[in-house]
Amino acid sequence: MSEQNTPRSALAQELNKLGENLGNLVRALWESEERKTVERELSTNLERLNKRIGEVVEKVRANEVAAGVRRSVKEAWETAHGPQILNEVQAGLADTLRKLNEEIARRIQPAQEVRPDEDRPKQTYNGDPIKPE
Repeated sequence: MSEQNTPRSALAQELNKLGENLGNLVRALWESEERKTVERELSTNLERLNKRIGEVVEKVRANEVAAGVRRSVKEAWETAHGPQILNEVQAGLADTLRKLNEEIARRIQPAQEVRPDEDRPKQTYNGDPIKPE
């Protein structure tokens, strides 16, 4: 019997064919349009991710700079004007809000006017009056 006909040589031949076939399969897969499309999509998405990360980093840096500027302005304002100016601003704001509330109250119908709780009849959650006991 020659070596080509022995089970050992048949096994070796089949293993060689398997190796060649696997190599051809891997090469075909590597050169396929589907793999190239996936590679392009992956590359594009990685570039987008990189760009977004860069944008986020820039925003964080800008926010840090802005926060520093705000702190500096606040400190300068408080140092230059002190609590007296803040009290005047608060008083002015309260006065403006009071005038706004008065104007709104004049324009709404008397039935819709906001009244203290003691003037209103007691009601349940669904709006039914509560009978005194």
